[in-house]
Amino acid sequence: MSSHLAPLGRRVPQQQRGRERVAALLDAAEQVLAETGYDAATMSAIAARAGASIGSLYQFFPSKDSITDCLRDKYCDELRGLWVDSEEKAGESIEELVKRLLDEVVLFLDDRPALLALLTEPCKTKNTSLQDLLRERLARILRGGREHLSKTRAHFLASVVLQVMKGMNELYAEFESGKRKALVKEYERLLTSYLAAELEPEAAVRRKKS
Repeated sequence: MSSHLAPLGRRVPQQQRGRERVAALLDAAEQVLAETGYDAATMSAIAARAGASIGSLYQFFPSKDSITDCLRDKYCDELRGLWVDSEEKAGESIEELVKRLLDEVVLFLDDRPALLALLTEPCKTKNTSLQDLLRERLARILRGGREHLSKTRAHFLASVVLQVMKGMNELYAEFESGKRKALVKEYERLLTSYLAAELEPEAAVRRKKS
């Protein structure tokens, strides 16, 4: 917990009881944000959900922005595990690869409903180290078993794919739950078409000759 609090100048609990209080406050914030959205969420509602006094909440988080920033940091730490076990599977098509990657992204979003409430809100900081890590990981996945794809080109493709996924995440947060599956299918089609031109050897040869 201290890794999320210390860099932002908040009070860092030193005792186990204090750390448990902060964890309970963050859990309550996640619940309130998921239910009401960012704008409607209030510090009073968060404190009430946690069964804590408003003074106790302000003791650790001086504003709503401070607690949502802490949640963002938490999600960023968890996002570092995305695709960590993803490797190319023998005989897997581009379509299957894209579906597998997007399924993991969607699962991450669905498991953290408060993250959807924060995706459409401005973020003051940009986690470049996380972006670099995911870009490098995705580039390795794309290069798996594809000798014709250079490291430079794989990184370029990974950058484009990550940007496309970012757009999907933001729309996913805005769409009603019943329409999200169809949205993801559209992005699967988009990324499959884009990557097939590079990752399928025959298509890559045609592109170089054109």
